[in-house]
Amino acid sequence: MSVAAHSFIVGSQPTVQYPLTGVRADVMMAAHVASEVAVKLMQPGNTNSQVTQAISKVAEAYGVFTVAGVLSHKLKRFVIDGNKAIAMCDDAEHKVETHTFELNEAYAVDIVMSSGDGRLKEAEARATIFKRAVDKSYRLKMRASRYLFNEVNARFPALPFTLRSFNDERQARMGIVECLKHELLQAYPVLYAKQGDYVVQFKFTVLILPSGPTRITGVTCDLDGVQSEKTVNAEVNVILAQSTKKKKRRPRKKPNVSPLCGSRLQ
Repeated sequence: MSVAAHSFIVGSQPTVQYPLTGVRADVMMAAHVASEVAVKLMQPGNTNSQVTQAISKVAEAYGVFTVAGVLSHKLKRFVIDGNKAIAMCDDAEHKVETHTFELNEAYAVDIVMSSGDGRLKEAEARATIFKRAVDKSYRLKMRASRYLFNEVNARFPALPFTLRSFNDERQARMGIVECLKHELLQAYPVLYAKQGDYVVQFKFTVLILPSGPTRITGVTCDLDGVQSEKTVNAEVNVILAQSTKKKKRRPRKKPNVSPLCGSRLQ
């Protein structure tokens, strides 16, 4: 299982001759550089706190903010939000336990930067994506709610889903209210930034392999037309200069031994 998300510039695309500049370039570069730094630090033996601190330094260098509440989770089979997580920033409201990266782990790395204060809020738009809360149980009263819940358990026991996926969408919309009320399902809310703020998100899957951390999803970001006047400090540059791939050891050549033909050792 793997995930991915990407940000696009709407309208005319920037070029080297007509580049994207100003705060929009700053937030775009911050998200991109933070993505590169996160991957390079996801080595066996390093901690999630090291990644969080490095991402915060990148945001500070470009004069933008990390979005509060965004977590990067460890992936498992049928589990999209494992117990191990990486926080975008040191936020008292969204504390995560410090842990060490281990070999053969997989993570959904979610980098979200904002030119505003980093606080996104829910608005009037209704949520359309939900996920089963496996640790909750309740005896539902409404027929429509029971229909929805049974379908979820049969078809989407662990992964997110949308109400459009059900044959009887009308019944599903009727039943979602009671399921949410009793916390049997979790909604993925639509979040909004303040008017005039810019938000950039890059989300991708990273495998921690013996050869080094490897990004297996995500779109290659072309930043030739993005020009920011700001840059990261020397500490972050050292991280960016690190190689994510380990050099393979060449097998030692066996010495050439001439066979003793027709001779006898005494």
